Amino acid sequence: MTRFDRKVKKMAKEFKAPDSYHERVDGTLAKIKEDYVAAPRRKPIVKAALYVMVLFVMISGILLLSDTKSAEASLLEAFKQTFFDFFGMDEKQSEITGVESEKKTAVSKPDLLMELKEVVMDTQNIYAMIKITAPPGVEFKEGMTFDYFGFCEGTNYNVSTLVPGVRDCELFEVLDGKDNVGLFVISISTDQQIEEGKDVTVFFEDLISGPYEDKPEILIEGIWSLSFTADYTNSKDVTVEGTEDMKYSFAGTTAEIKEIKLLPLGLTLISDVSKVDTDTLNTTDTRFVIRMKMLDGSEIVVDSPNLEDECFVSGGSIGQYEENGRVYQKYVGQFKEAIDISQVMGIYIADYYVPLKDYD
Repeated sequence: MTRFDRKVKKMAKEFKAPDSYHERVDGTLAKIKEDYVAAPRRKPIVKAALYVMVLFVMISGILLLSDTKSAEASLLEAFKQTFFDFFGMDEKQSEITGVESEKKTAVSKPDLLMELKEVVMDTQNIYAMIKITAPPGVEFKEGMTFDYFGFCEGTNYNVSTLVPGVRDCELFEVLDGKDNVGLFVISISTDQQIEEGKDVTVFFEDLISGPYEDKPEILIEGIWSLSFTADYTNSKDVTVEGTEDMKYSFAGTTAEIKEIKLLPLGLTLISDVSKVDTDTLNTTDTRFVIRMKMLDGSEIVVDSPNLEDECFVSGGSIGQYEENGRVYQKYVGQFKEAIDISQVMGIYIADYYVPLKDYD
């Protein structure tokens, strides 16, 4: 307290109000008492009416709850069909391809409400559908996404356990009549397999519009995360083990196929590229054409370095690693839509054809 403050405090303590001040206060209090009229006591009949109203609301609630299970079941079926629509197939086609979805329940903090609805995953691909409710006044539109998003292992967002290979976070649908409620699909194609039974967290940071502009507009700031348990919902795959004679043209020499794994959601290729020097691997475009030959005689271009080719993958990753003195390249591609792998006759890796004999 300053010296001035102490002086004021001392003056207030020693100040004595004159008798005329007390007389005026007493008069004012007496006047207020004379003008005061007590509120009428509520009659018993009004109280009884309130009891009847409360009872009516309780009975109505019980009747409504009797239909809750059927309503919830129909809602889940609607979401299931919505996710199948995302893959461009109906429920019957999902049974053929082996692609299924698993219902999930997880809710984030209320400033941007997120509900994890469904997850489709296999050993290398994850699709998660999230229902997001924004505050009133925010309208979900094409091009909206998050500034940062992805998956990590564990029940919380952790930079040290990030899963590589995140592909996209796409606004799939805006709910009819509710512009602030949208369905987003976040996808990942990874060469780091997440074991079944492990906890996985999907996370998002800052809702933005115009993600490819120099300065995207931040609509809502924050970090949100939802956790679930890894459970493979896709049970079908075809795996071909390579042999020494399975070679294809690669970077001016040849590479040897060690393994091909085909799933309804993507494809993985592991090749021995030890004949290629490190500088070439790191500085040269080593991509090549991958095609699927179908039973009906048609061909599908899975991936290609040629810009004019319309590729079946939405994205892919290529990485190298060393093992027992050999250098291997691992290609992981994620399909734009699910495919019936029983209709794939074989796969062309550059100029080498690999027949698929072990499919059902």
